[in-house]
Amino acid sequence: MRLAILDGFRGFFLLFMMIAHANAYLSAPLGKFNHHYFGWVEDAQGFVFISGLVVALVYARSLLRKGEVAMREGIGARIRKIYTYHAALILFFLACALLLPLIGIQADILRQQAEEPFVFTLASLFLVTGTMHMGILPMYIFFMIATPAVLVMFQTGRAPVVLAGSIALWLLAQTGWPDLMQLPVEAVAAGAGHPFNIGIYFNIFGWQALFVAGLWIGWLVTNRQLDLDRLKTPAMAQVFWIALAAYLMLGVFDVMAYTGWGDDGWRRLAYASIDRGNLHPIYVVAFAVNLYLVSWLVIAGPSSQWRGLALVGRFIGWLFTRDALVRLGQHSLQIFVAHILVVYALSLWAQDREPLAPMTANLLLLASIAPLYAVAWLHDRVKERRALAAEARA
Repeated sequence: MRLAILDGFRGFFLLFMMIAHANAYLSAPLGKFNHHYFGWVEDAQGFVFISGLVVALVYARSLLRKGEVAMREGIGARIRKIYTYHAALILFFLACALLLPLIGIQADILRQQAEEPFVFTLASLFLVTGTMHMGILPMYIFFMIATPAVLVMFQTGRAPVVLAGSIALWLLAQTGWPDLMQLPVEAVAAGAGHPFNIGIYFNIFGWQALFVAGLWIGWLVTNRQLDLDRLKTPAMAQVFWIALAAYLMLGVFDVMAYTGWGDDGWRRLAYASIDRGNLHPIYVVAFAVNLYLVSWLVIAGPSSQWRGLALVGRFIGWLFTRDALVRLGQHSLQIFVAHILVVYALSLWAQDREPLAPMTANLLLLASIAPLYAVAWLHDRVKERRALAAEARA
């Protein structure tokens, strides 16, 4: 069974991913009221981690109950489904890049696909490049391809090897070498008369650390080797206060660096080495801090002797099990694709317009959320019809 709260968190991440991406084109005042502006933790990190956790909960159970073959078949089917959506988006955007100029519209966001339709599309289909905001899909496919081997290694007691290898790959990402390896490929393509950018923005060597962490925790939960009740001990409560202090310090540092507090030279120095695409250490630390805080509040918070923390813990548990968030999380693939289409449409609409009035921008931002729920509702109806058809055939 799905844990509703995990779907709720995944739905939350998808919702605010939509808000953040849409607001890049709308600049709505409401769009600035989200967690992206405080503490170096964003929706992509949470989405990747939760995805690894849910994948482990589903397919580790399949591995333990039905065996490795069934587990691999299940993951293979999921990879094919994700790739189908990915390829459909790429081909749809190719059609847009070729057809829109015929009616006098140049889509800035599809510029590379318009200039190099065959080469760029082929590279996108082979998961080595892509247009803006689409990087999570190819990254997720790479992670899913590696998942069967990782789960088997967990099962055979080689978790330390997996975790050590994950840390090593993350360190490799911090060196910048994977990024440098893209440059000769781009140079060869440019020399052949086909200039385009290699890369999906996310460095998979760095971001796999979040997915593997989710897989590991999901494996422990599936095997009942993770005692979350330990969070209710007094020692863990003390760790909570330390983590809260760390969260506030990171948040203040983020606000100072992002909003311009202090000297410009200090800001440049602060941002000089912070690379989100490589998952810089500050993102890892901030995510670990946030993960502990939220986990403690959900599990230990409601029984805390501190009335305020108890209320916050109960509120978080209530909020992330609401149907409005759970429903989005249950259809995460379809919602992610829908959000891409909406954001690209907004990009096309806004590219040659003057800045919007604040109220107009706010209303458009709120309206951009509606298609996500429409897609969730539609996908539910499709699943129901398929279930009825399967029952009829049986």
